Amino acid sequence: PRPAAARSRHHVLAGTLLAFVMLLTACGGTSKASDPADKPKQSASADHNADDVMFLQMMIAHRRQSLDMARLAPDRTRRGDVQKLAAAVVKDSTGEMQRMTSWLTAWSKPTTVQGPANAHAAHGGLPAIGPAEMKALKQAEARGFDTTFLNLLLGHQHNAVEMSKVELKKGVNPAAKAYAKDVMERTSNMVSRLLDLINS
Repeated sequence: PRPAAARSRHHVLAGTLLAFVMLLTACGGTSKASDPADKPKQSASADHNADDVMFLQMMIAHRRQSLDMARLAPDRTRRGDVQKLAAAVVKDSTGEMQRMTSWLTAWSKPTTVQGPANAHAAHGGLPAIGPAEMKALKQAEARGFDTTFLNLLLGHQHNAVEMSKVELKKGVNPAAKAYAKDVMERTSNMVSRLLDLINS
């Protein structure tokens, strides 16, 4: 029989996967991968509202935190599959941040979240990974880093889903809404991939 700790971890991960699947299904998300060539283009004159602006500002913060975590991987992990994942996160997050920044700049809007953190709960909430979690990740090495990094990145996906749900419901800008839908689809794939890596 498996040790109790292993069984407990298995149950936690299975529950996490089920929760994400239910969340994505409820929002019309799919696991179909997106082709980079299909990424939405932004028109500076396109209509937008405060929800579009808030979504992009919060997603920039979210992607920046993903970058901060992924950039630690090359010096700390010995697993090739984790290094490959981290490299993909860096590439995708960098491109998305540049695109979202250009949209907000075209609208003459700030690229950073304004106001207190608790004021953004209705838009999905700011990234939940705080200084303590980042400190633990920076201090971890080898297998300890792999476990911490993969689990933090897994939990990080929840915010992207929640923010995208709000944007799809309240936003009006076609490109921002298309991006939110794309995030929902890719998050499903990311969750599955992270769970595979955690259990391998």
